[in-house]
Amino acid sequence: MVEIISVALGGMIGAILRYCVTITVPTEWMLWVVNGIGSAILGILNGLFIRYKPSNSLRLLLTTGMLGAFTTFSTFSASWFALMQTNKLLAICYAIMMTAVCVALASFGYLCTAPKVKAGERL
Repeated sequence: MVEIISVALGGMIGAILRYCVTITVPTEWMLWVVNGIGSAILGILNGLFIRYKPSNSLRLLLTTGMLGAFTTFSTFSASWFALMQTNKLLAICYAIMMTAVCVALASFGYLCTAPKVKAGERL
């Protein structure tokens, strides 16, 4: 039950944060901002989780709940589908760039916070 409450509370926080971005960022940039920030934060959190080993409830609150509600794969998919109807090349470039940018930001966030591991050493 604690896990469900954690996800619900995180989801509420993430939805509010996403709404704040939606009202402050131009519509055409909103997906890039929320998905980019969300990816970077997820990478940062994953690096920190290795170091500090938080409770499962805190992990769920921050990742599944907050970042799940803040980022938006469904809106990205809808935008991609709309672009496919009008400009297939642009849609393909959009999908590749969004994916590449988000993976790069998640990787950067992770590398900034993950403990440094020496060759042959295990965490």
